[in-house]
Amino acid sequence: MERDGAPSVDPATVDPAGESDATADRFAVRNPVTGVSVLEADREGWDVEIRLDPGARGPAEHVHRTVEERFAVREGEVTFRVGGRERTLGAGTDLRVSPGTAHAFGNDTDTGAVLLGRTVPESHELGRVVATLFGLASEGRTDDRGRPGFLQGAVIAEEALEETHFAGVPYGLQRAVGRVFGPVGRALGYRATYDRYLDESFWRGEGDGTGPGDPPGRADDP
Repeated sequence: MERDGAPSVDPATVDPAGESDATADRFAVRNPVTGVSVLEADREGWDVEIRLDPGARGPAEHVHRTVEERFAVREGEVTFRVGGRERTLGAGTDLRVSPGTAHAFGNDTDTGAVLLGRTVPESHELGRVVATLFGLASEGRTDDRGRPGFLQGAVIAEEALEETHFAGVPYGLQRAVGRVFGPVGRALGYRATYDRYLDESFWRGEGDGTGPGDPPGRADDP
């Protein structure tokens, strides 16, 4: 396995042949706006399984300051942009993204794709943020690119910027937005993560759609 977008092939690790597609027993979240689903991984040594619809886009290009991300493509083709270089990887290929390296991924094909992912060290907070963003999208609280409203985004930024920030926007500017507007958002009831989006009943459609701690705004909040 090579670092920072240089792929290696390890079919013994990622070959999906003979595996069932049963997912009913695994916790799963889905972003209906971006076409990305994230499930608990069914392979030892991996955190999540990521499923990409045709044309699906993962998160905008971003940087993890202290966490290494590892990916392994199981099915289909996934286009990665790592450190400014773009390449498409097929099943049986894996890569590592070193801390501090800008990266993004998506599915540019007309068929679905599946990849495995993990963070080293494991980042539970990152998983909570992802579930929250997907939950917001599922309730129409994001724009058509899956981005939350300004105040919601500022609260998430205030919480997450020590570990993760977007590429292409000066880090200092992102920190300033979080520090100035994060407290404003929190005072109005916004939170960086919401427990309801971490509950399996929400994603199985068993909840009533309301509850304490619901996010207060939509994508067009001031």
